[in-house]
This record gives sequence, structure tokens and C-alpha cells, in this order.
Amino acid sequence: MSRAVVAAVALTTTAACTQAPPQVSSPVFTTARPTVSQAAREFFGIRPRPVQPIAFPHKRHIEKGLTCTDYCHESVTKGPVAGLPSVKTCMICHDAIATDRPLVQQVANYQKTGIDIPWQRVYGYTQAAHVRFNHAPHIRANVECATCHGGVAQQTVAERNVDLTMGFCVNCHQQKNAPNDCLTCHY
Repeated sequence: MSRAVVAAVALTTTAACTQAPPQVSSPVFTTARPTVSQAAREFFGIRPRPVQPIAFPHKRHIEKGLTCTDYCHESVTKGPVAGLPSVKTCMICHDAIATDRPLVQQVANYQKTGIDIPWQRVYGYTQAAHVRFNHAPHIRANVECATCHGGVAQQTVAERNVDLTMGFCVNCHQQKNAPNDCLTCHY
């Protein structure tokens, strides 16, 4: 085979192999996020404000002597998740207490329909943060709920008042002489 033929075959093969595949248009920004705006919100840590199905009066319940861990968030002492109260939890008291109040009647309607209250989580870390927060050791260390959740006792509906950044947590751990190595929170 002559050099000219070999060179022509090599050029043809190289050109065929280096041609870009045809571009297929897609409405999806990336394989991970359906839109540019969603990707930007996640990148900048902008989270939607949760809208609760019932304007739960934290302040009133705390004024009555209940604490966060009494009924509503009772799993907080046992493990990583504080938990959100089920309609059954609410009805422990409200089968008999304040049954004439509109908010309690809303809760009772959830119970009648057999649907649990669709509470929206107010705090929490995104999957991208790779944080595995555990409430139980914080409760055992007597960290007040308000440290991380703000003045819920003065709120009607819980709102995100504390920016739970890595710096916030690291500073708190330093002040309380708590472990500060990466695996404390990231595992």
C-alpha cells in the first residue's frame, strides 16, 4: 500500500473519529437540576419558605407549660430526627381541650379524613451539604432548642431564624468544647 493511500485512510479515519456527535437539544439544564434557577437557588443556599397547613401556635403551647420534647418532637431525645407531630399526637389533648377553636377543628378534620397533617420541614440540611445532624447528643449536652431554632417560644408559626452554616456549628462546638473533627457531622 502506498504512503498516499495510508495517509488518506488515516486522515479519513481521524476525521470520522473526531467529529462531534450531533447536539440534541434538551430542556433540562443539567442531569441534576431541571432548571437553571433551581440550580442557582441550590448553589446559593436559597430555600423556599415553608408554608404550614395549620398556623400552629407554638407560643400558646409553651405558655401552657409544654416543652418541645413533651409530645410534638418526642423523638428528639432518642435519635437524629426530632420528628413532626402526627394528627394522633395533637388529638391526645385536643379530643377534649379547645375543641371549639378553629385551628383545633382543622386538626380534627384531618383526623376525620384519615389524612396526617402535611407539615413542612422548617430546618434541615440539603443532601449536598453531606451533614448528618443528630438531635439526641445535643439534647443530652443541654443545648437549648432556641440555640439552633431561634425564639420559637415567641413565634406562632415556626420560621427559619438561625442560619445553620458550618461556621455557626463550628463556633458553637468550640464554645462548648465539643468535638470539631469533620466526622462529627459529616459521615
